[in-house]
Amino acid sequence: MPGTLEKALLLEVSNPLAARILANPEVALFLKPFMRGPTTVKAAAQEFKLPLQAMHYRVLQMLRAGLLEVVGVKPRQGRAIKHYQATALAFQVPLGLIPHNLLESLTDHVSWKSQLERGLARALGGRGFQGQMVVYLSKDGLLTWGSSLYDWEEGAVLLAPEHPAVLNLWIGGLALSRADAKALQRELWELYERYAHRGGAEKYVLHLGLAPAP
Repeated sequence: MPGTLEKALLLEVSNPLAARILANPEVALFLKPFMRGPTTVKAAAQEFKLPLQAMHYRVLQMLRAGLLEVVGVKPRQGRAIKHYQATALAFQVPLGLIPHNLLESLTDHVSWKSQLERGLARALGGRGFQGQMVVYLSKDGLLTWGSSLYDWEEGAVLLAPEHPAVLNLWIGGLALSRADAKALQRELWELYERYAHRGGAEKYVLHLGLAPAP
């Protein structure tokens, strides 16, 4: 079994190819098995039900981008088996490196979003990474995109009384039955209705979204 190298907690991306990969959920998804720990191209291909050659292409692309590294080599007759692992547990991506079309597809620049961003920046002060995107693997094994390192922290820290009442993340690949999806839809709506007419002194921007993945 290959040895596991100690991973960086958060790696700031400077490679434009890495930024393009991470900003495209359909491509970034292929990093997921390697964020869980060392694995082979064959194992990752089987997980995605992809031809070995197609998965090998993705691995080479992520290697060039600095998102993967070889952490172990198992000798055998013929070609040795390489084990790959993500170079960090989370990746911080400067928005300036993300092509405009990918940034637009990640999140529409409408009025509520600009208000949300200003509110997040004000609430988090210097603690958030303004103008950054953080990509990480959640405790449930879902690849998640957020606005700062604070989106990635343990819930106990995020929900602590002294932490601002802010939350900004979106998740692709949530696996639900239609019944569960309808239950989540209903619960989100009921939760909104519970707080919508409180008339408190502070103003908050809220955006809820749920849709079947295309």
